[in-house]
Amino acid sequence: MRVSQLLQRFGKGLPGAAEIPTPLVITRIGSQREFQEYRRGISAEVAARQNDECELAQPSSSFTTPGFCFVCQKPTEFLSSWQWAHDIGGRLQMNWREHLRCPGCRLNNRMRASIHLLMETIAPTKMSRLYATEQSTPLYRYLSKHFPFLVGSEYLQGVTPRKNNSVDLRDEDLTKLSFSTESFDVILSFDVLEHIPDYPAAFAECARVLRLGGKMLFSVPFDANAATNLIRARLREDGTIKHVQPAEYHCDPRKSEGCLCFQRFGWQMLEQMKEAGFLRTCALSYYSREYGYLGGEQMQFLAEK
Repeated sequence: MRVSQLLQRFGKGLPGAAEIPTPLVITRIGSQREFQEYRRGISAEVAARQNDECELAQPSSSFTTPGFCFVCQKPTEFLSSWQWAHDIGGRLQMNWREHLRCPGCRLNNRMRASIHLLMETIAPTKMSRLYATEQSTPLYRYLSKHFPFLVGSEYLQGVTPRKNNSVDLRDEDLTKLSFSTESFDVILSFDVLEHIPDYPAAFAECARVLRLGGKMLFSVPFDANAATNLIRARLREDGTIKHVQPAEYHCDPRKSEGCLCFQRFGWQMLEQMKEAGFLRTCALSYYSREYGYLGGEQMQFLAEK
């Protein structure tokens, strides 16, 4: 989407720029076989990306990387640190996905990419009805400024609600949404579904509240080399948790202990979403040194009802 189109759609919310980098390349992938063919075709490029990222990861505790922020529509210096780095084979690997924060919009790599993909693949208008499965995040606060009919929520079971811009957080269970059927044009869910043990029910509820032709953009922990989902934990009938794999907790600002990850998804997920009521599903593969979308193969997912 060009700067002129962004300005027309959002006015002063997205200031223009004299020059923008090349358009973001987004590859739609519908199966594991398609992904394997795609990866074979870009093997040399993947190796070059890895070398580039090693050079960009400076040894200091925090550092900046020059780039272009799609949200702010201008050149910037993305800020990163070694917080949340991964130990792989005794060597620390940068967690680029949660860093590369723009000092202007204050959004990190994955948040900026979510907005970029939203505008490129769905292109909602100010009249669009959006539902985001978050409400206390910087990404939600940004979206709320540009989409008047945005609704957000958090899952607050056992958690004391906090104020968000002087408004109480909305409590929703993604497996039992309170919204009427076909309430929304767009659903946005980023790194939430892995924390829901009955994720097929959550898929079905998202399909139910989405209008015909509506789209869902989402991200989850995903193993592109796995045909099936990896179940890490299950919820027993009595409410207790059975750990199938070593417990894995993800950062949650409302819980000091973090949030348990119940599953890591594989390509099976795309078919499960069709079974839940979606017509088409695909992975969106993207990467950009210019826009600051680093960290190996970047993927989000798009489902259409």
